[in-house]
Amino acid sequence: MKMITLWMALAWALTYGLPHAMAADNKTTSVQQTKGSTGKACAEISTEEATRLALIRQMLTEGKPHAAIAHLDAANIKNEHAELLRADALRQTGRALQAQTIYAQLVNSCVSGYAYRGLGLIASETGNQQEALRHLKAASNALPTEHTIRNDYGYVLMQSGESTAALHEFLTAVELAPDYRQAANNLVMLLYQQGDTAKAEAFAKQFGVASEAMQQLKKLAQENNEAMP
Repeated sequence: MKMITLWMALAWALTYGLPHAMAADNKTTSVQQTKGSTGKACAEISTEEATRLALIRQMLTEGKPHAAIAHLDAANIKNEHAELLRADALRQTGRALQAQTIYAQLVNSCVSGYAYRGLGLIASETGNQQEALRHLKAASNALPTEHTIRNDYGYVLMQSGESTAALHEFLTAVELAPDYRQAANNLVMLLYQQGDTAKAEAFAKQFGVASEAMQQLKKLAQENNEAMP
């Protein structure tokens, strides 16, 4: 548990101290899903409501979850996307149990993939890796082309010692979204962890990872290897 907490803290520091983060993505993604794997369509909303939700989503991206909740209260929009944003905001403010309740209510809705992702992130943050893997696998199955979910799933696989599976998830993420640097950093770190320095440095060069960031990634890879049983 302490090692997981340390990893998340170091990754958080890299998010703000260096150009890009490598930890499981803790931010809200742009929800474009209108019909999930359940086949259920989302409730219709007006253009004005869609605009308000987009602004609230931007607040979460900018790290303003308390403001997002306030605006959700003010908007009073009855929609699955609004509930998902509320759950994401609650999770980001440390109210995991409240977020978990909402996510669980959404797993059979049109935003099921993102709901499973939220449950997976909460499980990972609390050190329940097996539950995190189960939820993130379900999220990936629901949204197989969502690069952020591939990255999150790969990150938890890496933490669980499933390096080969994690490698494929990171590679899928960067092929789906070449500019998504979280997955690129994770990929470089995993290659360092596997002792494949040449490939790690080749990918780092390909994705433009700065030398300072590379040293941090290499350090985290070493610490993760030491923590493995």
